[in-house]
Amino acid sequence: MKRACLCCGRLFTPRANVPEQQYCSRRICQNARRQRWRKQKLASDADYKANQYDAQRRWCEKNPDYWKHYRASHPAYRRRNRQQQSERNKKRTLARVVTESLIAKRYASKDQSDIISGIYRMVPVEGAMIAKSDAYLVKLNLITGSYPQGP
Repeated sequence: MKRACLCCGRLFTPRANVPEQQYCSRRICQNARRQRWRKQKLASDADYKANQYDAQRRWCEKNPDYWKHYRASHPAYRRRNRQQQSERNKKRTLARVVTESLIAKRYASKDQSDIISGIYRMVPVEGAMIAKSDAYLVKLNLITGSYPQGP
């Protein structure tokens, strides 16, 4: 009985000794299968993840000049990396301008506040465009009226 490959969609006949086979034998499909397995394993097995991290760290210690040599011998990689970094910098600058405009109100003497009591999501501004960061839920209670100011 033929089955469609999860990667390329082509029909293939599963091997008799692997009745649950979901990927055909093409190299690109087998690579996709391995990549999927590795991603799931990293997400579900803390020991495996720690071992992979340690192996990567040891390799980097043994090969400290790898990226220096790689960049020197791959000018297209260097150009692409610089272009992407430039785009990230533009996004970060744009985010900073938008955020700074939200921090201070232009017309602070407004009689009525736009802020209402409720639960808000608070997200750190610094580095928000480069990497994901955790958000915090905070509850704000609006207090109206005049209260004496401190000294």
